[in-house]
Amino acid sequence: MRKLFYSIIGCTFFLAGMSGCNKFLDRQPLSAPATGTFLNNENEINVSLTAVYGSVKWEFGTVPYQSGTDGWTDIAILRANELGEGTFDTYNTHPQTIWKFAYTTIQRANTMLDGMVKAKPNVTPAIYSRMEAEARVLRAWAYFYLAFMFGDAPLITKPLQPSEFYNQLRTPKQDIVKFIYNELDEAAKSLDWAPSVRGRVSKSLALGLKARTALNNKDYAVAADAAKLVIDNAGLSLNPRFQDLFTRSGQKPNAGNEIMFEIFYTDALASSFTYLPLGNASRAAGGQSGRFPTQRLVDMFECTDGKRIDESTKYDPLHPSKNRDLRLKYTVSLPGDTLMMNNTTFVYDIYSDKTSFKNADGTWSVKGNADYDNAFGPNKSGVGYLWTKYTMTDENVFLSRVSFILMRYAEVLLTYAEAKIELGQLDGTVTAAINKVRQRAGQPPVATEIQGNQLEMRKLIRRERTVELAIEGFRWFDIRRWNVASLVMPGKVVGIALNPAAMPPVPNFKTTAETDLNSIPDYSGQLDLRKTRETRFWTDKLMLMPVPQSERDINRGLTQNTGW
Repeated sequence: MRKLFYSIIGCTFFLAGMSGCNKFLDRQPLSAPATGTFLNNENEINVSLTAVYGSVKWEFGTVPYQSGTDGWTDIAILRANELGEGTFDTYNTHPQTIWKFAYTTIQRANTMLDGMVKAKPNVTPAIYSRMEAEARVLRAWAYFYLAFMFGDAPLITKPLQPSEFYNQLRTPKQDIVKFIYNELDEAAKSLDWAPSVRGRVSKSLALGLKARTALNNKDYAVAADAAKLVIDNAGLSLNPRFQDLFTRSGQKPNAGNEIMFEIFYTDALASSFTYLPLGNASRAAGGQSGRFPTQRLVDMFECTDGKRIDESTKYDPLHPSKNRDLRLKYTVSLPGDTLMMNNTTFVYDIYSDKTSFKNADGTWSVKGNADYDNAFGPNKSGVGYLWTKYTMTDENVFLSRVSFILMRYAEVLLTYAEAKIELGQLDGTVTAAINKVRQRAGQPPVATEIQGNQLEMRKLIRRERTVELAIEGFRWFDIRRWNVASLVMPGKVVGIALNPAAMPPVPNFKTTAETDLNSIPDYSGQLDLRKTRETRFWTDKLMLMPVPQSERDINRGLTQNTGW
């Protein structure tokens, strides 16, 4: 009876207070901004902008997506065959995830750009313009991947109403590219050449992204002009030591110099770390070695005389690491190399069940070698090589905070050089740009006799991009821009010699003019002497990713790319 009484009393007060409750519920919360009134001031805009930045960290398994895309090309493999094998369908996780990541960035940027307008009277004009520009560059960043991985895609520039969610149509790729150019040009006007804070967008990044977009679109004059603006005005330079770019201690003094944009990991946040070194590192050092370089990448590194291995007298097939471009050592681990990974110094070996480890007192001991006998190690799962880049550090690979570089000055120099070569404008600025990158690696300058030869310079720049930027997320795009994916992707994945006492001879790079131009070695007569992995396949539909079927299921207006 008492419970019933209290219930009646409660209902009476509830009904009597309905109008008052409505007024009370209409009030805004006192402890946090509400959606309807958010973005009223600089602080709130900055919170929203931070969320846009957070969405640019595209990862799979706590590993930056850009590094993984190289595993879908001829220069690298992943533990599982994945997209590189060429047999996936429209339900594959990777196209779905990349599409989702891109549109998450776009949605957050659109929401911020639309909502911040009402705060304009409350923010210093220069700061307002800078934050607006940063969001526009990040949105353009997402559209770059959509345009060149999927082709046509919905071009969405404002928050959508619920009625618009399921009727967005694909905008032609060329219109998206024009949108990117315009966004970056406009944003650059409000940005300084250097970022305001480490990891933020700058004018250098905006124009560097324009150059990258134009190069992939084969708008060579646009690419050259944008890259030249960065070269002439940004005050950037190359880090003196290539290897320092990929260690935490080396990155810190370089941020904002060669490093133009990065996924930044910080001690201030416990969840801020990457498993990139963990997945690359040696099994002998406690890593998981799930991603590996291939022989094709190894053979692209020149000898110290500046010549390809099939043209150099310095190349010794029995000692392939000798007399080579130093970037080989700091990109790929070869048997016999002394490595430091996961606070362990050891001699890398795939031919013996034991190898040497350095003790704390500086002495050496011979111990069991997991790189040789582990089922997922580089001997049994890979093709004999490990990644050194981003991996040979003193970081704990289970808690690494080595930033992943999304854009650096070396790329801008090589973009400028390639664009000028394609334009046939082989002047001194082209060789100067290439020489900066080569000389940092200890390689001789561009030979005088090829400086005016477009074909030879094209051969050089393609090889230079590959060895300089390996595992940084460029090869997938490059082999499509150069129209060589159909040449480099099909066939067996090839690796190191099965027996170090029976090293294969130097492969033939000159089977055809096209293989010579693109430094594609022929291993067909050596397969019984080398480690091999899966057989890969190629069809023309693989020039683009499929539009994810999950997206087409909820939006019937989305068309599919040819062949999918």
